[in-house]
Amino acid sequence: MKFPKIALVSTVVMLAAACGGGSDDGGNASGDAPDTLTVWRMGDANEDQNAFMDSVTEQYQELYPDTDVDVQWVPWGEFSQRFQTALVSGGPDVVEIGNDQVATWAEAEAFYDVSEYVEGWDDSADLLEGAYANGTFGDAQYSVPWYSGVRALWYNTDQLEELGHEPPTTWDELVEVAEDIEDEYDVPGFAAPTDFLNGIASFVWANDGEFAVEEGGEWVGQLDSAETGEALEFYADLTVDGISPSACVGLNEVDCAHADFVNREVGMFIDGPWAQAQLEDLNDEHAGHWATAPIPGVDGMAPAFGGGSDLAVWGTSEYPDAAFDYITTLNSKDNALAYTEVSSMFPTYTDVLEGDTFQEDPILSGAATQATGDLRLFPDTANWGHVQWELTTIQTAVQRLAEGESADDVLPELNEELTEALNREVSE
Repeated sequence: MKFPKIALVSTVVMLAAACGGGSDDGGNASGDAPDTLTVWRMGDANEDQNAFMDSVTEQYQELYPDTDVDVQWVPWGEFSQRFQTALVSGGPDVVEIGNDQVATWAEAEAFYDVSEYVEGWDDSADLLEGAYANGTFGDAQYSVPWYSGVRALWYNTDQLEELGHEPPTTWDELVEVAEDIEDEYDVPGFAAPTDFLNGIASFVWANDGEFAVEEGGEWVGQLDSAETGEALEFYADLTVDGISPSACVGLNEVDCAHADFVNREVGMFIDGPWAQAQLEDLNDEHAGHWATAPIPGVDGMAPAFGGGSDLAVWGTSEYPDAAFDYITTLNSKDNALAYTEVSSMFPTYTDVLEGDTFQEDPILSGAATQATGDLRLFPDTANWGHVQWELTTIQTAVQRLAEGESADDVLPELNEELTEALNREVSE
C-alpha cells in the first residue's frame, strides 16, 4: 500500500522508529494490567459524553479492576500537534482518530498493528466492510471503526403521502417529487445549498465522478471530467431551474434549509440525523412527520461521505493487549447503541444498523440504510483541508454554476486551482 506523503513524515518516521512506534512486538504484549490506561478522545467534553465514558471505565474495570482509566480530551484543532509530540515523547495507550487521518498517521508509525487482536474479536465480523477497510493497509490493521456520521434526505411523510409519492430514489424522481411539492404547496421542493461539499459529493460519486485522482505520485483534479462536470451541473441546475431556492446560493445546509424545512417553506433537504435537535429547537410543530431516506443517485441510492472516527492502539503503548481490550469494551454493540443516544452518530455494525432501534425510527431509518451502503472519503492528502475550508474550490465552482456561469469557463479554471492546491508543499 502506498501511503500519501506529508511534510512531517520523513522526520517523524525516524523519530517514531527511534522510540519503538509501530514495532512488531509493541513493547510488553504479555497482557499485564497497567496501573493507568491513558485514552485520548477528540473534541470537547460535555456532561453526557463524560457520563458515557465513565460507564465504559466501569465496564473495563470488570476486566482490569486494578487499572485506572485516564480519559483526556484533545480539541480537534490541536490533535495534529499533540500526535507529533507523542511520536517523540510517548503517547497514550488508546486514541480516537478521524477516519480520514488514519493513513497519514499509520505511515508515520504512530499506531500498533492490531491484526491479530482483531482476528480474536467476535464482533469484528459485523463491522461495515468499507469502514473496516479504512484502517487496513497491506497485511496490517492499524485501526478499527467506531462511529460514523452519515447524511440522508429529509422529507415530510404527510406531504409525500398526499402527493402519492414514495421518497425519491433517483435524480429524475428527486426532480419530479420536488416539482410536485412546489405545484401543490407553492414552496421550493428541495434545498441545494452550494456551500455543502459533503452533500455535493454524493451527486459526484453517484455519477461515477471523482474530485481528484492520484497518478504517478501527483494529484490530478477531475472537476472538468465528463462525469464530475455533469454531476456538478445537475446539482447547480436545481437552483438555476428554480427547484432549489436561489437564497441557498452561498449558504450551507443549516442556514439554507433548517428554518425553511421546519416552517414548511421547503420540501426536502440533505443533512444528518443529528440535525433533529436543531430542527426541534426551531419549530417542532410538524416533527411527527419528519423522516429520512437515502440520498437519491442517478439510478438508486447514492454513495455518501462517511465521516467519523476510528480507534487505534498507540504504537508505543507498553500494554497493547489491555489497550485493545479497552477498544472492544468502548466499541461493544451495547455501547454503540448507547453512544448514538449521546452523539447522534451511527455505529459501524451492519446488524445493529439493520435492527429495530434504527429501522423503526423514521428519522434514523433512512440514514441507517445510507450508512450500510457505499461510504467514501475525500482524496487522502494533507492538502484536502486547504481545498475544502480555505479555497472552497468545489463550493465556489457550484456557486458560480448556480449563478449562471458556463461550465466550460468555470470548471477548467477551478480544476487547475484544485490540482495546484493538492500538489503544493504542505509547509507553504
